[in-house]
Order: sequence, then structure tokens, then C-alpha cells
Amino acid sequence: MGLSEILLILVVVLILFGPEDLPVIARSLGKLVFEIRKATNELTKEFQSTIETPANVINKAFEQTTSPRVVEKDTESPSAESEDLKSEEEELLTYEDEIPKNPLAELPSDMVSYEEKGASR
Repeated sequence: MGLSEILLILVVVLILFGPEDLPVIARSLGKLVFEIRKATNELTKEFQSTIETPANVINKAFEQTTSPRVVEKDTESPSAESEDLKSEEEELLTYEDEIPKNPLAELPSDMVSYEEKGASR
């Protein structure tokens, strides 16, 4: 709205309601605008909290799963860390441990026939 449009509206309101009622109307209009803004802000805050709640829950769960590990490492002594690393190294399996030397050796002999393929035992 331009300045000329606002002045035109003010002149029409002044003519319709008179100079005595103009302050009362302006006050009630101001209160109405205030209440509308207040309700709009409350709705906006409620929508934002509703949208942010799942993200906050996920972030808190992620922090709970990662932060205890960081705290434990910071509080342990260096000798305790080296002992943990040694135990972890001992528990690790290599690729050779997972695959048997001869996978057909575990099958019953009547299921495996080396002669058909031309291979020998």
C-alpha cells in the first residue's frame, strides 16, 4: 500500500466515525492486531517444536550411543588402552580362519564325487 492509499483510508474512516471515535477504533484495532500476532507466534512455535521433536530425539539417541565411548577412552589409563587393543587383536578373525581349507571335506563322501569332475583326491 502506498502513502496515498493509506491517507484515503484514514480520511474515509474519519468521515464515517468522526474525530471522537477514531482513537477508540484505533485502540481496538491495535489490540486485535496484537492478539492475531500473538496467536500466530504461538502456532508457529508449536509447529516448529513438532517438527524439531523427531530430530531432537534422534540427536539425543545418537549422542547417548557415541558419547559414553568417548568418555571411557578419556578416563582410561594408557596401559588399559593397550590391554584392550591386545584383547581386540586376539579376537579378530582373519580371512583364512573363516574359510575352511577344503569346503567339500565337510560334506558326506557319498554326496561328493571327485571322479565325475576328473579330479583326484
